[in-house]
Amino acid sequence: MHPLLENLLAAPGCGARLEPAADGRGLVCAGGPCAKCRGNLRSSWPTVGGIPRFVGSHPAGRAEARTVRAFERQWRRYGGLRRIFGKDPRAMAANLVGARMGGRIDAGWYRGKTVLDAGCGHGRYLAAFASLGAHVVGLDIGTGPEEAGVPLDDPRIAVVQGSVLEAPFRDESFDLVFSDGVIHHTPDAHAAYLELARLVKPGGALYVWVYPREGFLRELVFGTARAVTTRLPGPVVRWLSFAVAPLTLFVRSYSGTRLGRATWSECAQVIHDWIAPPLQSHHTWEEVAGWAAEAGLVDCERLPIPTGITAWRPA
Repeated sequence: MHPLLENLLAAPGCGARLEPAADGRGLVCAGGPCAKCRGNLRSSWPTVGGIPRFVGSHPAGRAEARTVRAFERQWRRYGGLRRIFGKDPRAMAANLVGARMGGRIDAGWYRGKTVLDAGCGHGRYLAAFASLGAHVVGLDIGTGPEEAGVPLDDPRIAVVQGSVLEAPFRDESFDLVFSDGVIHHTPDAHAAYLELARLVKPGGALYVWVYPREGFLRELVFGTARAVTTRLPGPVVRWLSFAVAPLTLFVRSYSGTRLGRATWSECAQVIHDWIAPPLQSHHTWEEVAGWAAEAGLVDCERLPIPTGITAWRPA
């Protein structure tokens, strides 16, 4: 087990501390497999390629499984681009300080902190957090981090495969839980937010960005298009993403990626992100702030990016 994970992991079924299985091939609840975990589909969890695997610890519907596959294809194809969502590694690190994260988080804040990137996908933010002095754990339900080539031998970075709806970590384990553009691709964004809030230490923060609810016309047009594109085979979606990349000249993307200042492939990646995954919900800032209050978080900061919010657990 990665040293970072020794005091962080917990069974997603019962919350018990985890220890190596007797055969050395995975993890079980301390004291052995328990009935509660067996009732929750799994009583042990394998470690494959150095990554603890908690997939299968909750029932996955068809739409959720198709969404996972869509993102795995996305990062297999685009994970090696120099820029993702218009940002190279330096820009991604810069994105983690200042107004984009809220007024209380600057570069010095990260030193010695423990961070969870919940839904880490392409994995670029893992290296960015580490460059700022943090110890960081990436959680993703798919194999996107591996497809994108996340370094698994960095002592500052650990990766876990599991769901943000049933995160395999102890309560109040992280100084910062960061989830950028993720929970709106789950079956229940509200439940995912509350689950991530559970992981925030006293005095720590939860940063979340979700897709904003747009005007009626844009919601209608894009919803109608996605009703078709999310049912297309993967190779067709990839071809279509390339074919319609010039749309970024006329339709605003949340990342600001636009043909002319980004390559065709970079624009295609953004299009694929929008049209491929079946699960996608849109929310208002006030709605997410209500989730924060429900979770006991305070001092909600409204960030420059629409529906971006950082909320804090009282010390």
